Amino acid sequence: MIPKEHFRQIDDVGLRLVGAIEGYCPVQAEGTVTTYPFYFRARWEEWAFSVAETSLMDAVDMQSFESGADYGFLVSGLVPGKYDASWMDYDVAEAIIKDCCRQYHELRSA
Repeated sequence: MIPKEHFRQIDDVGLRLVGAIEGYCPVQAEGTVTTYPFYFRARWEEWAFSVAETSLMDAVDMQSFESGADYGFLVSGLVPGKYDASWMDYDVAEAIIKDCCRQYHELRSA
């Protein structure tokens, strides 16, 4: 069983988001956005969020594949400090994930 302090459920009906954040070094989250699988990873000074819109590419693999964005939605960012993303607070990770979901919905509804 994963200790409570290393796991957080992140469901948001308005964003059509169902998932969970867990772990440190890296901080990771997986779930679905509008039924498509998503993956979030924060390590070193970077974070990345991907949504796989096809079964040809896994949301996890999209982040390491040069043209991963061709298979769905991919966005990334930096945090200050070399190790800060690795120990990202779950409140910060959840806020980034929800913001990425908003961006995803805005892009797909345009």
